[in-house]
Parts: sequence; C-alpha cells; structure tokens
Amino acid sequence: MNEFIEIRFRRKGKPFPLKRQLEGGIEFHEPDPIERTVGITFDAASPATRERMNSIRRVQGWDPGQFKLNVAVEDGALVLRGVNEHALPEGLYRLKVEIEEARTPRKFTLADVEHNGHAVIDIDVQLDERSVKVDLDDCDDDIRQLLDRSTIDDVAAMTWLEDGARRPTRQACLLNLLASLRTRPTGRSPLVKLIHDVYYVANDRIYTKVDRSLVDTLRALADDPSKPFYAEGTPRASVHGRMLSALPEPPDVKARFVTLSSFRGEGRPSMQAVVAIPPADLPHTYAEFDLDLGNPLQDVLGFFVHMGELLDGKPTNHLDMRKVLAKAKASDFLYYKVVAN
Repeated sequence: MNEFIEIRFRRKGKPFPLKRQLEGGIEFHEPDPIERTVGITFDAASPATRERMNSIRRVQGWDPGQFKLNVAVEDGALVLRGVNEHALPEGLYRLKVEIEEARTPRKFTLADVEHNGHAVIDIDVQLDERSVKVDLDDCDDDIRQLLDRSTIDDVAAMTWLEDGARRPTRQACLLNLLASLRTRPTGRSPLVKLIHDVYYVANDRIYTKVDRSLVDTLRALADDPSKPFYAEGTPRASVHGRMLSALPEPPDVKARFVTLSSFRGEGRPSMQAVVAIPPADLPHTYAEFDLDLGNPLQDVLGFFVHMGELLDGKPTNHLDMRKVLAKAKASDFLYYKVVAN
C-alpha cells in the first residue's frame, strides 16, 4: 500500500505548476516568486473512510482529532502521503486548500483514493494582481535617510521601490512598516530613528540592522504604564529563527547571537518587533518587524493539515493593510497607492 493524493494547480484555465517546496511553504513558477504559506483542511467524506482513519489513529497513537500526513512538491504538484506506506488508507476524502496571497475555491474538493492507487485533483488559483504606485517626492526625512542607507535584493532601496517588476506586496510591506515605525511610539520619538538599514523585505515582514539601544527602548516601553508595547519573551514561531540563521555577519560573529526577544505594539494593526539580543561588545543588533490584524497564519508556518474548518488567521496582505493604516497615525507617511489592474 502506498496511496497518495496529488493536488495540481491551475490558473486562468492553464496548468500553474509549483517550482519547489521551501521551509515555510511553496513557490510557484512566476516572476519575483514568493514563499507562500499553505493551509490544507483534510477530512473523511464517507463513514467507511472515517472508520479507516480512526483505525490508523489508534495504531499510530494519535489524538482523536489528529491525522498526520507528509506533504511534498513532486513534478510541479503538491502530494499528500501517509507518514508510512500504510498510514493513508483507501477511501473518499474531502480537501480544501488555502494559499497565501491567492484565492482558491471555498468549497471542498473530493478525492477518491483507490486501494494501492492515488487520486488527482485540480485546484483553481486566482492571484492578487493589484500593483502599487509609489511617490516619494514628499517623503519624510527620517524615512528617506533610512531608504538611502538600505539595499534590497542587491539594489538601492529607493530604486527597488520604484521598480514595477518587483512584487507589489513586498513594496507595500516595506512602506507600511516604515510608516508605522515613523509613528511608534510617538511621532516625536519614533523607532525608525534606531534603524540603521533594511536588508531584506519578505512578503509580510522586514529585516533590519538596528542600534543595540532598541532592546532597552522596547523594554522601557513595555514597562510604561500606558503600555505602548508588551514584552512577549522568546518568540515561539519558527519563522523568527530565520533571522538568526541569516544574519549578514561573518560566521564567528553570527554565532554569538543566540537569543531573540519579542515585543508586541498596541493598537490595530499590532506591530511585532523581534530583536536579537546583541553581544556586549557590539554597537548594533538586528530586528524583524511585522504587522498583524489578528492571529497570523505565518505563525503556523509551512504545511499544516487539520480537521474541521480552516483557521481564522490568514497571512497579512499588505495591499489590504494600507486601508487600515490610512485610518491610523501612520496615514501621513504612506507614500503609495494601490492600483487595480
């Protein structure tokens, strides 16, 4: 027995193959690809299949609501297999797939897996095709100076922001976070002044080199009775560990950064700052910043399979985030518009 389910993706009526599997999700064959988080709701679609799944749970010692699968990218498709050759029994299953920054059908798709065989299902994907129009003519001095010091994807940050070939959500992510950092905790003493440069922009967060005093500043804000920030301790989500593994430092210096501390800013949206505690003799350290409206899917990184409905949390879409920030203190420092293509 070696049953499996093959999930193929289509876009605009044509195959839309996967390029590869990454630590935090998948990557399609597309220009300026991003690492997309994937959520899969997986359940039995018949009583007989449910009983077979329950039997596997008992054999494996899993909890009643748990059913583990191995997920991999094979030949451009997403393939679900049992944790061993006997752990995905034949039967009728129902699946729902959710992909970061894309739309997929809200209804369940059926997969009929025959004994010692497999099922193939097609999932239609609609991508977010909006773009951004950036205008930095009246850019705030603190933000402009930071951009002048920054290099993203080996390109000067100002040039990168004005490049129409770059992914709009990444450009919006950078501008949204800079606007937020320019106004937190106040416009007179913004955190942006403690940032040396931005060295990487992801789809939902930025990575920065900062003054070591940022750690003490955030701790002081967390101790403030008005609570502009809350101290969260060591972050649990594995995504934050990437900052330590990819620090732009020589190996001997990188090895001296071992601890992360997380702080959560009040308000909606909420800002999370994850800072590397620096060695005593270094004048700088590193910080990752992101914005959340709720429980983000990026904190359940990678592939997950669970019973029941999809989790409420979704990855932060920074094109949508602009509407929220336009109603907040950061509104005066948003230097772009979202354009519908």
